[in-house]
Amino acid sequence: MNAFFASPAALWLGLLIGPLLLLYMLRHKPVRKRMPSIVLWVGVAQAQIATSPFQRLRRSLSLLLMLLALIALVLALSGFRIPGGEQRGVPVTIVVDVTASMRAYEKGGTRLDLARQRAADVIEDAGNSAITLFTWDGNLRAVGPSEAEPSVARGRLDDIEAVQYGSSDAALVRALDQLGEKENQRVILISDHAPGQMKKALFVPAGLPKMNVGIVSASLSEITASQVDLFFGLDLHGSERAVTVPLVLERVVAGGDDQLVDARDISVVPDQRTSVTFSKLEPGLYRAHIKLDDGLALDNEAYVRFSKLPVQDVVMTGEQPEALTRAVEAIEQTMGVIRVVPSGMEDQANASYIFADEASTGAVPRLPSAYMAPNCTPPGIAFGEEVDVDDAATRPANSFLWRGAGTPDIRIPKVREIDTSRYLRPVLEAGTGPAVALAPRENGLQDLIVAFPLDQNATGFTGKLAFVIFWANWFDYVRRVREPLPRGAVSTRETMRIRPLLGRGDFRYGAIDAEELSEGSPGLALQFDKHGVYRFEGLEDTDLPLVGVSLLDAQESNLTTADANGYDADAVNEWMQGFEGDGERRDLDLRPWLALLAGALLLFDWFWFRRKFPTKAEAPPPAPKAQTAIRRHTARVRA
Repeated sequence: MNAFFASPAALWLGLLIGPLLLLYMLRHKPVRKRMPSIVLWVGVAQAQIATSPFQRLRRSLSLLLMLLALIALVLALSGFRIPGGEQRGVPVTIVVDVTASMRAYEKGGTRLDLARQRAADVIEDAGNSAITLFTWDGNLRAVGPSEAEPSVARGRLDDIEAVQYGSSDAALVRALDQLGEKENQRVILISDHAPGQMKKALFVPAGLPKMNVGIVSASLSEITASQVDLFFGLDLHGSERAVTVPLVLERVVAGGDDQLVDARDISVVPDQRTSVTFSKLEPGLYRAHIKLDDGLALDNEAYVRFSKLPVQDVVMTGEQPEALTRAVEAIEQTMGVIRVVPSGMEDQANASYIFADEASTGAVPRLPSAYMAPNCTPPGIAFGEEVDVDDAATRPANSFLWRGAGTPDIRIPKVREIDTSRYLRPVLEAGTGPAVALAPRENGLQDLIVAFPLDQNATGFTGKLAFVIFWANWFDYVRRVREPLPRGAVSTRETMRIRPLLGRGDFRYGAIDAEELSEGSPGLALQFDKHGVYRFEGLEDTDLPLVGVSLLDAQESNLTTADANGYDADAVNEWMQGFEGDGERRDLDLRPWLALLAGALLLFDWFWFRRKFPTKAEAPPPAPKAQTAIRRHTARVRA
């Protein structure tokens, strides 16, 4: 039973034949009659009722049509099929590229519009083969069910939309090769460029080479705490000579119109990165925009965000080494990036500590802090005995804390062993263990552990400029921790996390003009798939709650990699038809045909009934003489 019916339980609906027969037995058959009076009508009706009900079933075409229609509907609902009654073609897997370059305009639409048309042609050439439809945006994403009917796959083509980011060609080739490893499978890629040597897939082009200028890189360099230089990199493809493009720099304002900052005409050389610099700019969100109608509009703008970092309050507890005190005072007076405040008077939420007293052991402040041997340590860490390392070299490890200090020559006579099961990142190694290390927290912060005595005479380090640079880098790290949003350029598809700090809770974010914002939590990944400006609410640590997202992959801006020969429908059809092998035999599904038969029978029954028994009798038109007499009579009456 299950071999012939997908839903055998629906066969119980066949019992409706009984009520249908009963309805025809009890119904009063309409008869058209002309009579001078309705006095005899009652008698005729009674005579009809008195007739045996079974006699009404004889030679009833309407009843026969209704029975056939009911049987067809029941079989359709039960999923009637013929096992192995259909020979299918070799299955076809279609992969449509939907990366950013597919938004480039072509004659008659975008490259994606052409790709949809190419996919429809492939489905048409595939006959009755099962179709599996994927899109590629860096990952293979199924569009509709696997091995679907051609009509279903064709209807899904309208659901395909291009994204606003790029992807790796090497990853696409690997994905296509994996699809081609399936036995007896035809794989077709529809894209604006061939990603490389594909072993078992056919490339179908969608688009022709185009000239395009794009901003492919952006960065900043801080001059002072309140000024920055912005850098943008431009690429030109598809032109044999240099092109002059207007480049406009604007400052994005959350509550009003953007402010014009600068405008220049830039000469861009083909196939060579052109750098543009804007100097001494104040904090803000900046957008560079190319005013040129070229192949792809999506890469004509880029954003760079520069926020001013706050002055950091620093609290020093316990008796600090004299060298450290001098270094902190020098950073405070010359750089102005920190402010030393007395213990007990600082803002507890935004202060960074340098602990030296035993009473502070185990403290976990909101911001990263420094712990000095031998008395003070963070949770899970303890200092052991001093170890002599006179004859051992001191090795500065690769760390941001040495940035700008070079490779200092440091000699440490003694270092304390660190007893802990926590993971430590060495900053300065002496003997068999670290003399300075970073202790990561669960929320991504890093505390500083100093495990050797800061004695100037003993180390040959604390009296040098490298010591000041070391601590200046540490305080700069703490200041940057307070800024929750990235400073610089953000690319589409880039993952961003708001750092979890004590007191920093859930927030909301979304497009700058969005009426409803999405919910976010510190520590969870945010991924921007759409080009534009995003605003944040609920992040009190930042003074610039805006982020600009742009910067496509440089490869997506190169529109010259498209096939100059264009699309050859005959070649694609020949490859499709010449593929060796046959598809599997499948059950022949009769449901659509049975449903169509039932509808046709009902329509014919309705037509036959209306023709044989019209609902409204039409009086024959009067003769011409009668019409003349009626008009004369009407005229006399009016007179």
